[in-house]
Amino acid sequence: MQMGVRTVQNANSEGVHGLNIDGKEGRHSMINGIYEPMEQRHNDRPCWCARAVQSTYIFHTAQNRWVISKRLDDGSKCYAFMKDTAKGGDPSEIEGEDWICPDNDGNWAADEAVSCTSVPPANDKFVQLRMSLDNELKQLGLVDTASLKQLWKRLDYNGNNVVSLAEIDKMVVELVEGNIWPAWLNNKPALMRAYKKTILKDGDGDSWVEKKEFHALLLNIFWFNKLWQIFDALDGDDRRIDANEFCRGLGQMGLQMSPQEAHAEFNKIDMNHGGQVLFVEFCAYIRKRVTPDCNPNFDKDIVSGTSCGSHMRKSLGHKATHTHTVTKKSLSKFDQLETTFKTMCKDNKKLKPLWDRMDFNGNHIVSLAEIDKLAVEKYPLLNHKPALMRAYKATIKTGNDSDEWVHKKDFKCLLGNLIYFNKIFWLFDNADGDKDRRLTEKEFKWCMACLGEKMSESEASMEFRRVDRNGGGIILFDEFCAYVTSRKCPESMTEFTTN
Repeated sequence: MQMGVRTVQNANSEGVHGLNIDGKEGRHSMINGIYEPMEQRHNDRPCWCARAVQSTYIFHTAQNRWVISKRLDDGSKCYAFMKDTAKGGDPSEIEGEDWICPDNDGNWAADEAVSCTSVPPANDKFVQLRMSLDNELKQLGLVDTASLKQLWKRLDYNGNNVVSLAEIDKMVVELVEGNIWPAWLNNKPALMRAYKKTILKDGDGDSWVEKKEFHALLLNIFWFNKLWQIFDALDGDDRRIDANEFCRGLGQMGLQMSPQEAHAEFNKIDMNHGGQVLFVEFCAYIRKRVTPDCNPNFDKDIVSGTSCGSHMRKSLGHKATHTHTVTKKSLSKFDQLETTFKTMCKDNKKLKPLWDRMDFNGNHIVSLAEIDKLAVEKYPLLNHKPALMRAYKATIKTGNDSDEWVHKKDFKCLLGNLIYFNKIFWLFDNADGDKDRRLTEKEFKWCMACLGEKMSESEASMEFRRVDRNGGGIILFDEFCAYVTSRKCPESMTEFTTN
């Protein structure tokens, strides 16, 4: 089983060590941290990359200085630089020179507090995996400025300088289908992690990836897909890893532990002690292995994954989100939109413009990305990613076309599913008090009461255990959807499809 973890040989075989930048405060303080030697060279000199999956590198400009920058380029724009008076191997050997850094007002001056010291290169398999990412980007032509500009124009096809998750997903799907990118880069859980990481950690916290964040997005897409490969290989078939799966897979990951150590390590990942680990928790575990001393704020993207989209734009800006507002959702609002959809489905003249908007390329089929784009831009009430995924899967399953597309003839069914599963998710999310995307028995009973199910305490407990097939004490949204659908036939589905 190929896990994708390999040793960085080129750098270490030359005896190149790591570097530790410390002491920077205020503006650009994120340059602090450990930088590992990279597989590749830059300007025929060694270069280093921050352990964290972010755009921060130390390299030589080929002129007379070392720089710390977010891109491996000519160093004309950087976070800090130092004159190369040693003419030697790396900046840790230079004496009598300070790093030149900007202060909080943007004025550049020598900063005596910033130091650069050598450290041994890491032998952790996941750190070494991180160091391989830039080389893979280079192999696919995703490093030079011209190629990046061309790819950004393809991604930002409407030219508004920001892109949504739907647009990112569309780009990845098309590049993989066109055999331009390898198939292992098209995994939805990994893409969601990459998107969240980019907007919440590498970006400025809104719901869009901006042009300046594009390089960070590409790194994250590669990184989280690498992690998904490993997670998926460990997992059986339910997108969760239990203790036995984790312990069996340690050797394949190159991690040698005794059974006692392996179970202790698993308990560190299983933060809620439910006996299972989700992909988002696995990502947090790897982050701590790669950057154990990093600021806890680094995990904002991990928290967002377990908070079920609770992050919202804090203020309405002037960008593409200027037409979107955050309103309180309720069942009555879903009922109002359902009435609108039903009315629309009775008149094809009203229904056609909505289909044409979603099927903007006119090929009579739409992808999950195009469905997501419609929800984001026109129906924010329906913009819940887990619900969109369920609605999409339910529609293609009933479409009898044996492909991954929603066809025009299934459009009414899709609208009904969007309403139905978003209602279920709204209920699920309101019951999920700790926002971990999992229902406890108490939260499940609350949902049953809201659905009008008349059950005794013992009956509700029995139903919960029936849904919780592995006895972990929690149920996921997919399991909740399957259970509710089995008990309550979605009446609206018949009304939508028979009109």
